[in-house]
Amino acid sequence: MTPISIDFKNFLDYIANQRIYSPQTVKTYQKSLKKFSEHLGEDAQRLDFNTPKIRDFIWNLKTKERLASTTIALHLACLKSFGKYMLRSHFIETNPAAQIPTPKKPTRLVSFLSQNDLSVDNFKHELLSFQDQRALFLLELIYGSGLRISECASLTWDRFDFKELWIKVHGKGNKERIVPITHALQKNLELYRFSLLENKHPISLKGPVFVNKKGKAYSVRTLRADIDKLLKSIGWEGKASPHVLRHSFATHLLENGADLLSVKEMLGHSSLSTTQIYTHVSAKRLKKSFKKSHPRA
Repeated sequence: MTPISIDFKNFLDYIANQRIYSPQTVKTYQKSLKKFSEHLGEDAQRLDFNTPKIRDFIWNLKTKERLASTTIALHLACLKSFGKYMLRSHFIETNPAAQIPTPKKPTRLVSFLSQNDLSVDNFKHELLSFQDQRALFLLELIYGSGLRISECASLTWDRFDFKELWIKVHGKGNKERIVPITHALQKNLELYRFSLLENKHPISLKGPVFVNKKGKAYSVRTLRADIDKLLKSIGWEGKASPHVLRHSFATHLLENGADLLSVKEMLGHSSLSTTQIYTHVSAKRLKKSFKKSHPRA
């Protein structure tokens, strides 16, 4: 009999070191497996990973803990992924989690800034502190090219191609994608690199773009704080986060006629359904056009 805790540990090692999942994803999966393990009991064996016990776990999350459907879906996604790993490793013959339907997520509209909010005129570029220059360059990477904050934190200078004007991004699940560079980013780049040198921050081809004086990359937390401060400085009263800038990136592309598939590729989404949360913008634009143009509207 094999304790399931050993399988959990091996699975977490596998997604961290072979699949190269982000540390945040590994941490989330670890929490889900711990919760499932507590539900099974401390003497749980591999055989306890079966459909009835997974159903019971999901039912418990819904009725006793009253967790949101989005949270339950995350726990179930972890168990489905664990089941795939066990199947590939020939420890089980079928994935018992695959039969369980994922809870429907409530439809929600994403939060985003307007194009006027993010106008270049709202951001001063001269006589700024090093932190401000760093924040402006970060803003252009997220809003201008659609990068995730974690992708910015791990970005190195050799990922830029200034001749072709694109960045090769190392994204989720060890996947790479190419995204275009804006003219505004090129301008901010010169100011940011000058600010790095002026403040004695090392620059090297393989080195991190967001680097401190010791040559180490800034943490995601530090970069989040930069965006928070920058958005509040322009009077934004909504959620001031890097993800709101990503939402704005996608929303403004669609507002100006970009197709959904291209936006999906630039965001690095593996599924088109993930990108479809932004189509409220297209619907809004169509409704406005309809009211303006149709004789019976």
